[in-house]
Amino acid sequence: MSAGSLRQPVTRRRFLQGAAGAAGLVTASGLLNGCVAPQAGSSAGESSAAVQGMTDVYITTLAAFADMGQSDATTMLNEEANQRGINYIVEESPEGWETKALAMIREKNVRWSANGIANAGNQWNYIQMGLVQPLDELLQTSEVPWAQTLADYYMYPNIQEATVYEGKTYYIPMKLNIHLMGYRQDYLEAAGYDTIPETWDEFEVLLGKLKETGEAEQVVPFAARKEIFRTLGTAFTTFVDNPYDENNRLRIDSEEWLQCIKMFKRWFDEGFTNLQLLQDPAPDWQKGKVAIGIDSHSWIRIGRSVWGADKVQGVVPPKVNKENPKRTWVHLDSGFVFAEAPDPQAGADWLLSVLGPEGAPADRHWSGTLTFSGMPVHTNQYDKLIGNNADYPELIDAYEAVPNSVLQPMEAGKYYPIMQAKIWPWLERYWGGEVEAETAMENVIKEVDEELAKQQG
Repeated sequence: MSAGSLRQPVTRRRFLQGAAGAAGLVTASGLLNGCVAPQAGSSAGESSAAVQGMTDVYITTLAAFADMGQSDATTMLNEEANQRGINYIVEESPEGWETKALAMIREKNVRWSANGIANAGNQWNYIQMGLVQPLDELLQTSEVPWAQTLADYYMYPNIQEATVYEGKTYYIPMKLNIHLMGYRQDYLEAAGYDTIPETWDEFEVLLGKLKETGEAEQVVPFAARKEIFRTLGTAFTTFVDNPYDENNRLRIDSEEWLQCIKMFKRWFDEGFTNLQLLQDPAPDWQKGKVAIGIDSHSWIRIGRSVWGADKVQGVVPPKVNKENPKRTWVHLDSGFVFAEAPDPQAGADWLLSVLGPEGAPADRHWSGTLTFSGMPVHTNQYDKLIGNNADYPELIDAYEAVPNSVLQPMEAGKYYPIMQAKIWPWLERYWGGEVEAETAMENVIKEVDEELAKQQG
């Protein structure tokens, strides 16, 4: 396929609609100044509340994840739940839903009982905001078969740990994110390589070869994403045993962090990547103008949707030394029950059923994650979807890195939004040659500390 044959870039929403095969979502209907029409469990314009003894339970989730499988899974769940007088309705999260939900909580008039997706970087803040309620009592009173033994189903003990804050369980995992290096296999072969080299030093030599072989077609060897946890953070995890300090803050003040950003500086200086591409590399990746990127698995999946599986491959990022174990960035996105939820038990049961280890609704959700974003957290879902599936060899490699990697702690969310806001202007100045690395990071740390003090004061 030539770049000229592409009609338009594959967006998250378009990709999911094609890959997951889910029905398109209904447009906004004005409910509660921005809630949307029912997506699953009821027909448009008619609520099951009209049926005697039936209770509508509203779930909100981002459109992409409704498309990815949560809407279909809810329809499946309703086949059983309706017999108990419960009808689940999935609604697309409106713009500014956090603000709307907090206002509902203050007024004790909350529409939604649960939310299908809280990004890892937001989970700590949601607890501090009073948006989320603990699940421990709801897990004990739930009749979902695995509610009291859910931790036994997880592939790794640290998955359960990442759902707990100050001794209380607040979240149910909805997808594990293990970051990978996604690359064009045909571009590597043109440069004389079969696969990604094992160490960063060897990888840097590869980038030089890719610059030479891709110059005529203006293919940039490497693309970075302008979010800490995607490219830069993932590379950093390969430099250290633990990328977080004793306060669960990303160690941007460490010598290893400086080594990592200096490695990227060499790549900018050598023309292996550039600041313009940093702003948004996705369109160039889809057009075939990028050879390699580090990101979530969606980078690989989107590439394959355009160029095919034979031309797009993935692997855990290189190491500093060959003797080091495989490491990468790992974080956990999760669902939760709203504080002051109208039906917290039904909300928790939806999470346990749709995001659980077994059953048709869970099978639909977890198979949906593999169409775009994330991977299963349960051993049996891994065995079913990945372990015996030749379509995802890079995911087997990814899971092998998890025991050696540190799952992002929930408390890291205290610092992440501030770091994300403060670090990029200084990194771009450093990579652009305006300041030294040490000066850039001293200023970032100073600004982060000032913002933290302001928030705590």
